[in-house]
Amino acid sequence: MTFEEVLEYVAVSDVRLTGVDGTLRYDAPAAALTPELVTALRSYKGEILRWLAGPADEREVTRAPLSAQQNRMMENVERTGNSSGWNVGLRLELVGELDVAALAAAVDGLLARHHALRARLGRDGDTRIQRILAHRPAPLPVVDLTALPGDEAQVRAEAACRAVVEPAFNLADEAPVRYALVRLDHEESWLVLVVHHIACDGWAVSVLLRDLAAGYRSAHTGGTADFGPPAAQCTGYARWQRDQWDEPTRRRRLAHWAEHLGNGPLTLDLPFDGPAPDRPTGRAATHRFVIPDRARLSAQALARARGATVNAVTAAAMALLLSRLSGQPDVTLSVPHANRSPRAYEEAVAVMTTALPLRIRTAAAATFAELVDQTAASLFAGIDNLLPTAWIYRQFLGPSGGGMPAGVMVSFAFQNTLDMRLDLPDLTVRVQDVPTDAERGALMFGLVPHPDRLDGYLEYPLDRLTDETARRWVARYVDLLADACADPDRPLRDA
Repeated sequence: MTFEEVLEYVAVSDVRLTGVDGTLRYDAPAAALTPELVTALRSYKGEILRWLAGPADEREVTRAPLSAQQNRMMENVERTGNSSGWNVGLRLELVGELDVAALAAAVDGLLARHHALRARLGRDGDTRIQRILAHRPAPLPVVDLTALPGDEAQVRAEAACRAVVEPAFNLADEAPVRYALVRLDHEESWLVLVVHHIACDGWAVSVLLRDLAAGYRSAHTGGTADFGPPAAQCTGYARWQRDQWDEPTRRRRLAHWAEHLGNGPLTLDLPFDGPAPDRPTGRAATHRFVIPDRARLSAQALARARGATVNAVTAAAMALLLSRLSGQPDVTLSVPHANRSPRAYEEAVAVMTTALPLRIRTAAAATFAELVDQTAASLFAGIDNLLPTAWIYRQFLGPSGGGMPAGVMVSFAFQNTLDMRLDLPDLTVRVQDVPTDAERGALMFGLVPHPDRLDGYLEYPLDRLTDETARRWVARYVDLLADACADPDRPLRDA
């Protein structure tokens, strides 16, 4: 074990080190106290004591380069100049008899468990790096509104929620996570949690919620938040990713994307309500909608009939809508893929999602069924040839192209890996996402499947699109999806 590996092992294995009068002491779970660790602690005693003697706020556990996804996120933040647009905010509405001490232990345990929540992002020369600081126990901030009348408490609670979720993170100097407990009355509380997207994706949010539930149940019954075996870490994933691409594989996969995208457009010329302003306000809005059951069931039936996924069916309908809005026969959608590979990193809290740029040639399909076939084939081939998104764009834009095409890109996310369920003893829980209303530089359509419904949202910049136009586009999409799935073999020109 190197000194850095000792610190990293200690951080993820709940080994607690203290130094008193030149003596190094440790407290560790039995499973973590291996002969190799004991030998390493003896070998590095002096270095560890000096590390412990330093300022607690600066104790570094480990460092690693940023992953390709983190680098791309940093480019997005720098390009838009609006970091708060990438805040992933959640409000956990808890009704019932809340064990506040158990919740505080569970939240603090999340910080101890996951490197991503203790990261500081900066540069080492020309390379972006993540420095992981040692965990320091921190209290759970509480906003107590229980003495206020119900209506006033509700208003104050909403303001407290926004105060946690909306401010931008200074990623170089602060951890990419904030949280607070808002007590509305003795039977209702909100846990407000926000994590910057550079530290999580939809899958990671599900991991955090599962870990939070496990920690709460453990602390509620035994007084200590126990999460089980150590988690895989964002730092380990970044190191693995750096070493995984051999040159023949990289060239072969880049060749796939060169052929797939060809000379097609990477951006769209959409009929916005106004031109891009010289000084954007950075404000965005979110329109939420529900796909009617008839359309949802028809999309599922068409997916089964074509050997495709509902993701492919709904993406094909979105491509058709955008083609008609823009007048472009070819449409390139940015389609996020969860990318939880290899399996060792399935439970890592990290941003591992990769955006696949899918070119969908609407003019090449005679029917919607054929368009679904084309979209499904492109999705499967894209996953088989997965590469960091910036690498794909770089071969079209050149090394100085900034990693992103200039113009309007449309993201279409089918979020079937996002599990917002949370089961806590003696509590009824509802998990709500809390948007920041800050622009992220693209139109973002999303669908979130549930067992009995299909929810959707459109996130759009207010500088370019009015609420009325956004609702009209969504209504056209819903109608088009329903009609196309109901009669998928009808010629597209008649759909």
